[in-house]
Amino acid sequence: MTDEQIVELFDKVVRDINPQVDGIIRRAELLGRRRRVRRRAAIAAGNAAAIAVVAGVSLVVGTHHASLGPARPVAGAATGHRSARPTLRASRSPSPSPSPSPSPGALTGGGMTPAHMLVTLRGLLPAGSVLSDVFPGTARGDLEVDYNDGKGAVDLMIEVFPPGTISQATCPDPLWTDEGPRPAGALPVSCAMRTLPGGGVERDAVMYNDSYGFYGYDIYDTRPDGVTVFIQVANGTLHGLPNVVRATPPGSMAQWEAVVESPAWHV
Repeated sequence: MTDEQIVELFDKVVRDINPQVDGIIRRAELLGRRRRVRRRAAIAAGNAAAIAVVAGVSLVVGTHHASLGPARPVAGAATGHRSARPTLRASRSPSPSPSPSPSPGALTGGGMTPAHMLVTLRGLLPAGSVLSDVFPGTARGDLEVDYNDGKGAVDLMIEVFPPGTISQATCPDPLWTDEGPRPAGALPVSCAMRTLPGGGVERDAVMYNDSYGFYGYDIYDTRPDGVTVFIQVANGTLHGLPNVVRATPPGSMAQWEAVVESPAWHV
């Protein structure tokens, strides 16, 4: 072979093995987001061993803050859902337009598909509500969208957990502390436990904010049969870094309690 042919051969080899950097970055961001949520859950639970394991993994995937997230998983339980301290979850990759839900064959776990959850959520929201930028998750019982009540879009997440996959959410004592200045006019940090008429237990919280002023409502409804429905409604969006668009999340605690307690959510 001539020198030119050898050079051309090596160029071809390099082109063939060139990694899809954009895809790798998006995947790393997604993994970092979920692992950071688990790390914060471990912090809330005081589980030092879990903190060490998950925090070590999180260091390789970026530095974005996270948003509110679900309670820690029960030890030994297998689940594809995120599990976390109900606090800031790492930001998601930007999406210029509403994204289609994954195909049923691509989803993990059992229960409602994101598409089914989206239809259910629309039926529980006030008239005129707009849902967009559906986050393309890969787990059943897991939905994240931008919700706009006409006053600016915010991040909204709902998760439905089968019995035995997460522990009972409780209020910490003392309550969480803010990581940065709270937005002017923001709701104060709060947490309350309620026993529902049917025997379920609910934790209703207004979360602490991160260093960007990002916080939200955070509600867990654990039913008598062990199914837990979680909702987070923030005061801003997550496209890259948190973007605060209002002092308080849309709606009221009572409105989102009604959404979480709807029997339309199931496994």
